[in-house]
Amino acid sequence: MAIISVTPLAHAQSYYNLRDAFLARKGTIQSMTLLPVEESAKTRVFDFQLKTSTDSMTGRIRMPKGRGPHRTGLLAVGIETGKDVVAMIEGHDDVMLMAVDYPFEGEWEFRGWKGLSTTVSLRAMGFRTVPLLLNCLDWLFQQKEVDRNEVIMVAVSFGSFTGIPAAVIDARVKQLVVVQGGGNLSTVIAQNAKRWGTSLPGWLAGWIGNAILSPFEPTRYAPHLSPRPLLMVSGKGDTFFPPRSTHDLFDSAREPKELVWHTTEHIMPGEKELIKELTNVVVRKLYGDE
Repeated sequence: MAIISVTPLAHAQSYYNLRDAFLARKGTIQSMTLLPVEESAKTRVFDFQLKTSTDSMTGRIRMPKGRGPHRTGLLAVGIETGKDVVAMIEGHDDVMLMAVDYPFEGEWEFRGWKGLSTTVSLRAMGFRTVPLLLNCLDWLFQQKEVDRNEVIMVAVSFGSFTGIPAAVIDARVKQLVVVQGGGNLSTVIAQNAKRWGTSLPGWLAGWIGNAILSPFEPTRYAPHLSPRPLLMVSGKGDTFFPPRSTHDLFDSAREPKELVWHTTEHIMPGEKELIKELTNVVVRKLYGDE
């Protein structure tokens, strides 16, 4: 099999082309609807629906009651978790959180040959999600409660493929945090092909999946984050994003950057204690012991 080499210049040019394509799809915000969900002594929680001139997105926001402006995190996590991650993060009530649901349409199925159609659906979802995350950032930067100098993007697991591009494209984002994520799509897909029940050999599933999802390859974007910092928190026992994937993403980024290893397997939906533990690791790295 012939190996096609991609020069650094071509790789960089492809980033700028993709950036322009995502910005062209972004449209403008038409409305933002907030529906109260619950209230505590320190926070208010709302479900939101953001409508733009081209698309719409739902999610959840937790707002501190104290006087702002507040440090803010936009959370792009796993597809199965989505906005529910807000309820799993305890404490840190002085930080405003915004978590999104992914606009995934289709059947989440990889067994047999269904993996091909699912991967195509993921590509379509990605082309919707990155511009919508940029719209979410636009809305956040318009809010008086938000400290515009302290807005970070937190990409968890699958969120690597959408949160990283959005954070890199929007230069107002102060810092990118990647939790149990990585780069090199072909490696990630090949690693998980058998687990997902695909009919193809791992290497072939990785090659095809990478060809379909290449616009969202995290290592394509990471070099353009600098001089803004990258913080990665990865699990030594993570079988979804193996160490090679973690190192591929970390090595592709320029300084400043930091990689923190955590003794855990890949986080799964509903694992509240693990989510709390990882959240505390991130918060300590970002803000110190509070």
